[in-house]
Amino acid sequence: MKVVRCISMAGIVWTSLCAAQAGEPLRLRVMAQESLPPKWLLRNGQPDGLCPDILEAIEKIEPRLEFSGQEDLRSVLMIEQGLESGGVSCACALLDTEKRRKIATVVGKPLYMVRQRIAAAAGDKVVIDSLDDLVKLKPLITTSRGAGYAEQLRTLGLEVDDSTGDNLTNLKKIIGGHGRFFYMNELTLSWIVRDNALNDKVRILPEVLKEDPIYFWISKKADPQAVRLVDRALNKLKANGELLRIYERWNKDR
Repeated sequence: MKVVRCISMAGIVWTSLCAAQAGEPLRLRVMAQESLPPKWLLRNGQPDGLCPDILEAIEKIEPRLEFSGQEDLRSVLMIEQGLESGGVSCACALLDTEKRRKIATVVGKPLYMVRQRIAAAAGDKVVIDSLDDLVKLKPLITTSRGAGYAEQLRTLGLEVDDSTGDNLTNLKKIIGGHGRFFYMNELTLSWIVRDNALNDKVRILPEVLKEDPIYFWISKKADPQAVRLVDRALNKLKANGELLRIYERWNKDR
């Protein structure tokens, strides 16, 4: 059986090399992350957002790559399952976790840095300057299902409600008194508050509690060429400033 598997893998590599030499694109499937604007958006049924822009930039700088699946909005848990099974070739802009390291490979340098902040109900005048302040209060914290920082919060001894991946619902829980804080990256948090006119109901606390790099991932079961080609493309986009320009375009106030 080992011999058969080796022959099979050799066949995959040889087929990939032949396809590349013949000018056929290497097709990589992604899954969009649900309820996480502006990283992933659907407008009139068409994908838009920070990650679709990154994928398009990769394709322009490396024409041998072609991405699909940007319109398929799923939970981060389903994205991880896809990376593990090989049904999903790659994932755009996920935090580094032990589980993801087991099923996928980081390619390129960090796409950008995520700044994590908390939101409270508008009438809550609490001051939180650090994660230590959260630990002292020991509040119930709501966050997105499958979020990479949920376990980080639990490790600190905090109670976390990550029962849903719908982040508008998570914000409404805070407004309704279920949990005291909503913990989320500031890009998505600010977008959802503005997009749903919740400025009079939600207060985003000013302090950044944590800052982490976010990466592009390739499934360990993807075509062996994918890591080399995507890594090279991302490093070029980092060096010429395009990754920063894409991030700043989506980070600015609309």
